[in-house]
Amino acid sequence: MSEDRARLGVDGNAGFALLGANIQEGECEFEEVKTDAPIGSRDYANAERRAVKIAFDRLQKRLGRQLSYYLDPSYPHYSGA
Repeated sequence: MSEDRARLGVDGNAGFALLGANIQEGECEFEEVKTDAPIGSRDYANAERRAVKIAFDRLQKRLGRQLSYYLDPSYPHYSGA
C-alpha cells in the first residue's frame, strides 16, 4: 500500500491509525477502546470504530495534513471490499 494512505484497524483494546510499513518505521497513533459493552457486541464494535476515528484524527492533526486510508482486516465488521 502507498505510504500516503493510513491503515486503520484495532490491535487488542486499541484502535490505531498507521502511516508507513510498521510502527517502528512509520507514524502511528493509538486510542484505547473505552466501553463496558461485551466484546463482540454491536456496542463494542461501535466503540472500536470511535477509537479508530480518534486515532486517525489525531494522526492527521499531528502530521498537519489530510490522509486517505484503507481498512485493516482487524477493523470492526471488515468486509474485505
